[in-house]
Amino acid sequence: MTAETYLNSELTSADKKAQYDEHARRLLKDKGVLAYVLKYAVAEFKDYTLEEAKAAIEGEPEVASHEVRPTGAITGIENESKIPDEGKMFFDILFTVRTKASERQKLYINLEAQKSFYPGYDLVTRGVIYTARLLSEQMDKEYTANNYDGAKKVYSIWICMNTPAVNQSGANVADTITEYSISPKSIYSSGEQNQQATGRYDLLSVVFVNLKDSTMKSSNKLIGMLSTLLSPKIQPDEKRVVLEEDYELPMTEEMKGDAAAMCNLSDAIVAEAVEEKNIELRKKDAELEKKDAELEKKDAENKLLASEIEQLKAKLAALQK
Repeated sequence: MTAETYLNSELTSADKKAQYDEHARRLLKDKGVLAYVLKYAVAEFKDYTLEEAKAAIEGEPEVASHEVRPTGAITGIENESKIPDEGKMFFDILFTVRTKASERQKLYINLEAQKSFYPGYDLVTRGVIYTARLLSEQMDKEYTANNYDGAKKVYSIWICMNTPAVNQSGANVADTITEYSISPKSIYSSGEQNQQATGRYDLLSVVFVNLKDSTMKSSNKLIGMLSTLLSPKIQPDEKRVVLEEDYELPMTEEMKGDAAAMCNLSDAIVAEAVEEKNIELRKKDAELEKKDAELEKKDAENKLLASEIEQLKAKLAALQK
């Protein structure tokens, strides 16, 4: 494979992966899907019905990459985060919700679709950084430098696909939901009772929703639904039946299209990877054949040299008589 062909293949593969990611994000932006995420991953919504959770999502239905607005999608707040001298980062999905009476509370929700569980760095650290960025960006919007009380709680929820059964430490990973948050811990108290720290500390949570293989069932509604929805192995028609019958989640025509595109792209990515591996193997075979030919040539040269040496020895013996 020439450098030009290899580069073209890499760019094509990268484009397919980017398209795959885009379709996954579009599926997750559906309000029905987001309602599931809120109910089963956000503590403030655990007692809500799915319809109540859906109604809490702020924003008009819209997907910016489509000329025709699909039903049930959510337009979030600006998902590009820019802070001077801190670089630029993009959130997959970002939106706000409002809890219902009596204490109406505004929350910022970030949703990330993550294919690789081991991308070369700690995902939990990245999640904490995302929530920190979302908090700091609220300055002059929700709170000021003179009064921080207006800060709104933020969630960064990571939908992890292709999760291993256990992690490198042997702990269970697939079919789990784990939350990382701030909680007080008394280091010293002069009183007889162990006094907890006071103050509004519950401002950020990072939640990891670790999916199962789509061929396996989960007793958790959110994991089961997302494992089906995002599976590259289940065809759209089969997904529609499972989602509607098992999870009461109707698939829109746009969702069916995105699900089909994900399946096709997944097949194309796998086929491309197989072809690249075959090209590598053929290249190695050619290199081995070349080495074998070189060895055979060396062997022939060594045999010729040995024959010449024997002839010289014979001549030398004859002269010595």
